[in-house]
Amino acid sequence: MATDAERLRDGSCHFQRSRLIWMIAITFGMICLGWITLWPSTIPYSHLGIFGSFLNYLVENYHQWVCYGFWISWLIHIVEAFYGVKLCQSKGITDPAVQFHWFIQTLLFGYASFGLLVSYKPAAKKHY
Repeated sequence: MATDAERLRDGSCHFQRSRLIWMIAITFGMICLGWITLWPSTIPYSHLGIFGSFLNYLVENYHQWVCYGFWISWLIHIVEAFYGVKLCQSKGITDPAVQFHWFIQTLLFGYASFGLLVSYKPAAKKHY
């Protein structure tokens, strides 16, 4: 059985959190898209200033396209999350809890997480 220190060294439990700015931006964007898509009549457009005018314009003129964008963005996040688990396995990240962390982070934040996993280069295995 490998100790925790050995597992950290061999990369089997590598995890890297997405940058906070991306987490905030993506959360805000997905909430706005969801609100416009699912409950456009509840948005207080007049209280949001120029942003409210922009949202109202989108709802009035492009609501169907905004809906497509919302559902497609979730579909992309789901596909990225499942592929992220496969990528974990191929990069030697074998701890199921760490794979779950990657899955959830990628599901919620998409490429902000997936890009970190793609760019991760595991240390080369030493052969004695």
